Amino acid sequence: MRLLSSGRWLSPLAVNEMSEVEIILRLSLSLICGLIIGIERQWHHKNAGLKTNTLVAVGSTAFALISEHGFGPNSNPTQIAAGVVTGIGFLGAGVIMRRGGSVQGINTAATLWATASMGLAIGVGFYRLALLLLVTVLIIQLPLRWVARFIDKRSGFISPTECYCLNVTVAAHAAENARALWSDFVTRRGVLIIRTSDAEADGANVALTASFKISEDRLPEIATLPQRFRAIDGVSQADCRQTVVEEGE
Repeated sequence: MRLLSSGRWLSPLAVNEMSEVEIILRLSLSLICGLIIGIERQWHHKNAGLKTNTLVAVGSTAFALISEHGFGPNSNPTQIAAGVVTGIGFLGAGVIMRRGGSVQGINTAATLWATASMGLAIGVGFYRLALLLLVTVLIIQLPLRWVARFIDKRSGFISPTECYCLNVTVAAHAAENARALWSDFVTRRGVLIIRTSDAEADGANVALTASFKISEDRLPEIATLPQRFRAIDGVSQADCRQTVVEEGE
């Protein structure tokens, strides 16, 4: 079916002919909106960034145009729209990854899903809805990001991807003091213990080791924790370093 250049602005419900100008307008608007969302994603170093979100928006718009005008007056646009939603589901699954005990990429997948809906809206001529979707996505990704971080900080959220390892060597006669300091550190909110070990290093010393995760609001304590242990008389070695989260932890 050849698209005719009538020069008319068509409503999304009107419908069998569309000018090339209208097609270019819809694709260009989709390109711009996809770029705006993509820039935000790229700025935060997400797997699906500038190019991916732009392609999803433009591709969804193209599918909407094809479904509405490419298969004749008896075509069913809802079938292709449903296919786009299904296809974006597979694409979103590709950016969701398991890392240690956490699942990452769900927000990125949801963003692709919202970007596809925006592209479909542009493709069928619902410009107002598309622009509202654009604004809504940006509100969710920017101001709500700050709100989410504030809530995480206040609630003692513990990052599932950051793990720390503490190693302390202490004389046997001072081991109880070191254990008391460790107990005081972990009994306060914001520490998740992965594993601990308390064993004799040799006849005169005890080795205390621990792997743990800590909340963001208590993160500054990591820098001073080894110093607090070294201040105990009998501690010969104390360090705390960040480690890689192992699969299954």
